Amino acid sequence: MSAELASRVPLSDDNSLGAVVRRPGFLLLVIGQTISQLGDKLHHMALIALVGAGARVETGGIELAKLSVVFTAPVVLFGPLAGAMVDRWNKRSVMVLCDILRTLLVFSIPWLYASTGHLYVVYGIAFLVFLLGIFFNSAKMALIPDLVERHQLLAANAALTGVGRIATVVGIVGGGVLIGLPVWRRLGWSDYAAGFYLDAASFLVSALALIGIVVLTTRGSTPAPSRRPIRGPGALLSDVRESVRVIHRTPGLRFAFGSLILLGTFASTVYVAMTVSVQTVMGRGTAGVGVLGGVLAAGMVLGSVVVGSVARRLPRPVLIERGIGVIGLLMLVGGTFFSYAVLLPVAFAGGAMLGPVMIAQDTLLHEHAPPDARAVLFSSKDLLVAAVFAVTAFLVGGGVYLLGRMGVAEPYRWSLAVIGGVLLAALPVLRSLRPDQTPG
Repeated sequence: MSAELASRVPLSDDNSLGAVVRRPGFLLLVIGQTISQLGDKLHHMALIALVGAGARVETGGIELAKLSVVFTAPVVLFGPLAGAMVDRWNKRSVMVLCDILRTLLVFSIPWLYASTGHLYVVYGIAFLVFLLGIFFNSAKMALIPDLVERHQLLAANAALTGVGRIATVVGIVGGGVLIGLPVWRRLGWSDYAAGFYLDAASFLVSALALIGIVVLTTRGSTPAPSRRPIRGPGALLSDVRESVRVIHRTPGLRFAFGSLILLGTFASTVYVAMTVSVQTVMGRGTAGVGVLGGVLAAGMVLGSVVVGSVARRLPRPVLIERGIGVIGLLMLVGGTFFSYAVLLPVAFAGGAMLGPVMIAQDTLLHEHAPPDARAVLFSSKDLLVAAVFAVTAFLVGGGVYLLGRMGVAEPYRWSLAVIGGVLLAALPVLRSLRPDQTPG
């Protein structure tokens, strides 16, 4: 039987969204993650508010640039190594410990800043928080196949992606309002302090939910197999090298990682071209960008529901190919009819396609990754997307600059259209990596 046909799952109540969220262990994971991701958005906003309060006007941009390095450096420096370590540990214990440590670290930020008056202390703590996030996310993605049946993986990923996007919308839209409430000042807290304290509380709630998973999934079960010890950095690097070999020789993983390159290209182009053009060329400012991001996230919620219910019988590669194809066409439409009124429905439709693509990619990784290498493969996925995002953002930004210097009108719209065409042109190459068309 071909890999594509094997990935077809007949529709039934047992592999629906409702069925997976009724599994107690997975339900606790969803609840904990929803609250934790709401806190993550507050954490980002609190960091930005703290930088704004602690930096001078002329240095605010530089401080935000430093903050962006703090966000991305952990995954670049430690991503695959962290995943290799997680594969050797108990996933549930890793997640609980990470949430407890993040609770303490985030709670300490306002006090440390008040005591030292230096943003570098905040950056150091934030770096540790994001580093722990790499360990946590690798463990979470590696744990999902242990909480649901194999044929429920697509629905499980759809559920987590859907609630994650809802948390993003609520966190972004409501976060600024929440941390700006007058009640915090009555308690003697600044806006950013309230954000950090609420974020710390969210990590604590997530830890409690994860402890519930530990209790539910170990009660009456057989003892877990012994974990492989870590014998120095060489063993971890060997695990990372082996994960690269696993990707190369596994058709489903090759296809998933190939599609991730296209996804990172799309994301960085939209980030560079649409963010700047909406703020400046279209005159909508930061608020306009926020609305567009909310519309995109809403589309992803809809796409997650659809793929987790009525579209779950489609093979994973087909979902990815069709989604990327439609996204490429939408970029061409956005570049051709370049206006805010057009970009709003384009963003919603793009989100409705992006959600299923991301869900199908995660499901392919779950279905084809060896059980003892799931975490390192998911952390490698994050590193690949981050690298492609950074390189493409530089190329698109440089291309827009050069086009402008050459006198080309509206270079941002051209970048959208060109990358949309690149995605469509790359589809035959991606299709050649399809599991059902790859020998062995």
